[in-house]
Amino acid sequence: MADPKELKLIVTALASPPFSRTYSAIQLHDELPILQLLQLVSDVMAAIDEGNPQSLHRGVDMRNEDPQDSVARISGFLQLLKWKDAGDVDTLSQKLTEGHRPTILRALHFLLKDFNIHKKRAYLAPFLASVDVPAEFSMDEVTADLMRHVEDLQEQFKDIHKAVDGIRGSGTNAAVLKKEIQQLEDEKQQVLSRISKIRKRVEEIPYHEQWLEAAKNLRTEQQNEALIAERIKEQRNQIHQVENKYNTALQALKDIRSAAANASPDLLFSKMEEDNKMNKYLATENLPKQLQDAKQHIQQLKKVLSEPAVSERDLTEHEKEIKQLNEDIAKLAEKRLAKTTKGDDKLGLFRQQAAIIARKKEGTAARLAAINEEINTLAAELAKKKEVEKAQGAKMPKGEEFKRYVSELRAKSTIYKKKKAELSAITAEFGILQRTEEILTSRQKTMEDSLTALEKRHGVAGFHIAQETLEKVSERKAEIDEVKGRTLEEISGIIQKLTNNINEKKSFLAPIIQELRTMRSQVQELETEYGEKKRLYDATMVGLDSEAVQLEQEVKLYRQDILNDQSRYHYLNMQIGLADITNERIMQEMKAYIGGDEAVEQAQKARGFKTYRELYTRKLSEQENLGKSLREQQKEVKAKYEPNVKQLAMFQDVKKLLALKAAQNAAMLKGDRRKEEKVGQVTKDRLVL
Repeated sequence: MADPKELKLIVTALASPPFSRTYSAIQLHDELPILQLLQLVSDVMAAIDEGNPQSLHRGVDMRNEDPQDSVARISGFLQLLKWKDAGDVDTLSQKLTEGHRPTILRALHFLLKDFNIHKKRAYLAPFLASVDVPAEFSMDEVTADLMRHVEDLQEQFKDIHKAVDGIRGSGTNAAVLKKEIQQLEDEKQQVLSRISKIRKRVEEIPYHEQWLEAAKNLRTEQQNEALIAERIKEQRNQIHQVENKYNTALQALKDIRSAAANASPDLLFSKMEEDNKMNKYLATENLPKQLQDAKQHIQQLKKVLSEPAVSERDLTEHEKEIKQLNEDIAKLAEKRLAKTTKGDDKLGLFRQQAAIIARKKEGTAARLAAINEEINTLAAELAKKKEVEKAQGAKMPKGEEFKRYVSELRAKSTIYKKKKAELSAITAEFGILQRTEEILTSRQKTMEDSLTALEKRHGVAGFHIAQETLEKVSERKAEIDEVKGRTLEEISGIIQKLTNNINEKKSFLAPIIQELRTMRSQVQELETEYGEKKRLYDATMVGLDSEAVQLEQEVKLYRQDILNDQSRYHYLNMQIGLADITNERIMQEMKAYIGGDEAVEQAQKARGFKTYRELYTRKLSEQENLGKSLREQQKEVKAKYEPNVKQLAMFQDVKKLLALKAAQNAAMLKGDRRKEEKVGQVTKDRLVL
């Protein structure tokens, strides 16, 4: 029986584009024929594989296709998409041939659940599929070159496809790019127009070429100044680095001098040899191993990135496979360990000691690397603190702060000495272990050479090798016989236990099986009754649905009528209220007009008029009088406008004439004065003569 959630997902996916097919969950589970279900599966596969121009699923009619071909086509495609039930192709083909509805529905659910992922995987599969080449042809050089070329092309395809996905994911398309290009062209035209305007404006300035040349020189000098400032900054950084190196070397020199003060040349030479061996080991064994591990890790990451995206279900399946493989590896390792010979090997002691020393070397190298890394980190922190102190200036601690500083300094000095002693001990231990390994290796080689020479001398060359082989074979045989005996005993014990357990379970399950048979018969009866009740329920639901639709329509009509009546009711109430207000005002006006009511008369005195009619009549008469006066003023203004304009023009002319006469009189007065001065001068001269 299919899961209701899966059926709901199938119904929803089929109802949406590109399928747009309406089915109910009951139709898919019970009513739809198997051939039509398979046709749905084929159509979904065709939609998934639409990116393949040579798709085998496009436009396939299951009624005209051979059933075996249909089953093979569907099984192959499901296996290509890595469906978990497609691992056993024979079982899947048999179920599809028999028309097993739950299997078909599960396949349809698998195809529709991750539709886009399957679409991408189906598109990539033909390009990334490995070429199946027989073993006898794969050794050919030309074939091997072609296979490598195919792998290179597949890697290029992966990179290009990733780039295309990145571009698609960024949201840019041709229309957006064209729009951006058009905007850039418009901005370019605007910039060119501004440049032309500025150029015209600059050309109007005198000596503009000299100004342009000066601006160019200024820009060049500013660029040179920026480059010089950058170089100064780089040189300061280099000076700082050199100072740090100098301080480090100076500290190392101090340490060497302090160590050499109480050391002999032999100790210094042995220490240098140990350092040399340590560096040689790190350079030849440790660092290449770390580099190889890093390369393998990078290769694994690239492989993971090159693979298509997987779903949570695929990840769970992969984790289960990894767990199973780890268990199998552990079992094989246990078997191998059980089968390993435990003979009395003469050189086994040396091999064991060499293995122990190698492990100690690796551990010592790891500890040394960690300590060096810690030293580098502390040196970097110290350099940063020195820079901060240089920038902030020297600051001497005082009082409690100085005491705290001294105590911290003592604690750090103690830790430093301890770490330094540990580093020296580790370095010495590493040198001793390496020397021990060399001694043991040389002893092993010497013993083997002496044993071989002794055998040759007695004419039995290779005797110890043959003897070791025979001893190993005999020990191996004895172990195998012992294991066989134990295995047979265990098997017989297990068989006896299984027999006893089976008998116990049979006696225990006999009443349960009998009860199960009765329950099965009851289930069959209930299923038959359920089918009849279900058909009756479906028929009743159809009738109730139709009646419910009619009742809903009637309810909608009644509700609309109620809304219309309510709106008319409120409208009429509003009109009645307005009429009441108008009627009340009319009654008040009639009472005021007739008179005789003291309250009304007091209200008239308070508002300053008797009736609104009287008020409006008075205001109308006032407005009419005001209009008459304004019209008379307008007539008077119109009658006086032209004479006044003419009079104003005449006054302006008279003003100009008077101004001219005043200027003329002033000029004439100035001229008479000059004539009188000349006549007086002549008379004066004559008197002198």
